[in-house]
Amino acid sequence: MKVLQLLLLAALATVPGWSQDLVGLYLMWQSDPATTMTVNWVDLHANSSLDVHYRRVGETAWSKATGAKFSISDTTMQGRRVELKGLMPDTYYEFNIGKGIEKPTEGWRFRTMPRDLNRPVRFVTGGDMMHTRQKLDKATGSAAALDPDFALLVGDLAYANGVSSNRWVEWLKSWMERAVSPDGRLIPMVVGIGNHEVRGGTNGKIPEDAPFFYSLFRTPEQRSYYALDFGNYMSILVLDTAHTVPVAGTQAQWLEGALAARKDKQFVFVGYHYPAYGTTKAPKGGTPLDAKRSIEIREHWMPIWEKHGVTAVFENDHHNFKRTHRLRQHKRDDANGIVYLGDGAWAVQTRTVPDLANGWWLAKAEGRNHVWEVKLRANGTSTVRAIDIDGKEFDKLDIATPRTKPVE
Repeated sequence: MKVLQLLLLAALATVPGWSQDLVGLYLMWQSDPATTMTVNWVDLHANSSLDVHYRRVGETAWSKATGAKFSISDTTMQGRRVELKGLMPDTYYEFNIGKGIEKPTEGWRFRTMPRDLNRPVRFVTGGDMMHTRQKLDKATGSAAALDPDFALLVGDLAYANGVSSNRWVEWLKSWMERAVSPDGRLIPMVVGIGNHEVRGGTNGKIPEDAPFFYSLFRTPEQRSYYALDFGNYMSILVLDTAHTVPVAGTQAQWLEGALAARKDKQFVFVGYHYPAYGTTKAPKGGTPLDAKRSIEIREHWMPIWEKHGVTAVFENDHHNFKRTHRLRQHKRDDANGIVYLGDGAWAVQTRTVPDLANGWWLAKAEGRNHVWEVKLRANGTSTVRAIDIDGKEFDKLDIATPRTKPVE
């Protein structure tokens, strides 16, 4: 892994169209992950080309796509974004930025997602990422070494609080340099919003108070809550826990329709920032379950995914490792319940967890940096593992049924 990262860094200076002003290169999806890829990059002084040359690995002919500029908050930085369309599913592509294609080996690679679950699909997920650049580099490198198809990053990414461009520059550099798979491809991201994307690091505001998040990340539905569909086998629903959109109302109504429309998906995962079943941030005299935001999620969202069925729920924000018992209707239900996994500790300082004797909802919890790795198989099973910052597995569960089903 370290060798590939060093080779990537050495190559940056010689990639056609590459400038030292470029501080970040990252991949996302705005539409079908099997046939598209959105290439994003950030230029400190707006000097880079808008052209992306790309081709399937092994081909000789190049295709060209021209991107569009976008501003980044009120800074002098500029972003560029181009969506590559009409790609082949589950296929390696190579690409570079700029007009020159004389040295085609000097660039980057990515892989599209399979349309069908004809091979194992693996992704990693977590949140609460950068207290320090050094620790973030290590954690992201460890996650990349797991060879995920993509990463689901749900809130508190750069800890920029809606104002610090420097922290976003460092976060983007880290991702570009460290989120590289063992075979040298760049790992795409699926992103969600947290409180530290909002001005002042607070909640209950509007999209304009998260200018970096909304300018840097173009999501499928161009908002902070959305669904991303992977063929017929998986959907990921990303939600906004009242950072720029209320939990109730429009977002809850959308969630009902989104899950109803995906009743035939083999796997459905939900990811968001603030937890319904947390491990810290307890109100005075109460437990994490008594937090206002947790109550809102359980009141407005939880009945919807209990009604339609989901595979698992990923939560963040509390800076710990957490796996709940299977829960339904706010009580333990080992037969029909949903498991909640968290609690957002990619590379931040961890916190103290409740005594399990008092935390009735918790099957396991500790203050430990980690990511969750999810592996999906064609036979309808999935394995979820907790992997710490040193690459060690310390928790594991198999989800035998693709989705929990309603209880009549």
